[in-house]
Amino acid sequence: MKIPKRSWIPLYSLYLLKNITTALKFQKLTFLIQVEGKLPGYTFFMHHYGPFSRELDVDSKFLNAINFVDKQIKEGEKYPYFVFSITNEGAKFVENTIEKTIEQPVLDKVMKIIKKHGNKNYLDITEYVYKKYVIPGMASQEIIPHLIEDSASLEHFWKRRYSEECPVSFLILAMIGYIEKAITKLSGIQDPVHKGVCIASISELTAKLIDLTSGCEIPEKCPLSFKHLLSDLSEHISFFDWYCSHHGILESVSDIDFSEFINEEELKRLQKIFQTTELIY
Repeated sequence: MKIPKRSWIPLYSLYLLKNITTALKFQKLTFLIQVEGKLPGYTFFMHHYGPFSRELDVDSKFLNAINFVDKQIKEGEKYPYFVFSITNEGAKFVENTIEKTIEQPVLDKVMKIIKKHGNKNYLDITEYVYKKYVIPGMASQEIIPHLIEDSASLEHFWKRRYSEECPVSFLILAMIGYIEKAITKLSGIQDPVHKGVCIASISELTAKLIDLTSGCEIPEKCPLSFKHLLSDLSEHISFFDWYCSHHGILESVSDIDFSEFINEEELKRLQKIFQTTELIY
């Protein structure tokens, strides 16, 4: 079976780690392996958000389809998330093909980077990537107006899309409100690192919201069917929520008063979404 040559990187990473928790970590760890190991492979986009590779996203789906990688959705304390693990078939492919065709010094590089970053959770590895690789090249003052326009467009769409039968619309409107509150706080953040990470996180979360919104443009399509995308979105929400509350930028999204744009009954439904698996099942 012919598979993309570049896919040896995530396969070998999973072989060494056995599993990787969250798509965020899956993306960021692969990025670090390529950048710090100076290895060719996936194209990562950095403009306004990222680093993110659509090629890696596609390959992960392909590797799952051919039973080299298992991809499960798990329920976290607040949000669902992905867990990637290598299957027996995937492990055999690594041992019989990858370890015999990729030069040992290259494999050693990957092992060294995995040893350095592999045990970091997705929050720490995402923060590390934002600080070291995103912020230095970020022109934050140029990005903020785009974020304001994006959030306004998203809010307009989802207010029109709003439906009592669609719990996702509650969550997305809540997150847009949270993003808008965070944007208003940006000017008051003195620490350039905290400000940069916050902007990078908003940018990447906004990009994910735009992806989800693009899939909902057909009226009869309900985002509840986008289970995997919603789980991926939840990982970004989780990081953004954690970072803002952890560094005192904003309180946790579950503690925000959203009554200014949803009524009491809707607020109760939103709270139910945060407390149950209604979002994706």
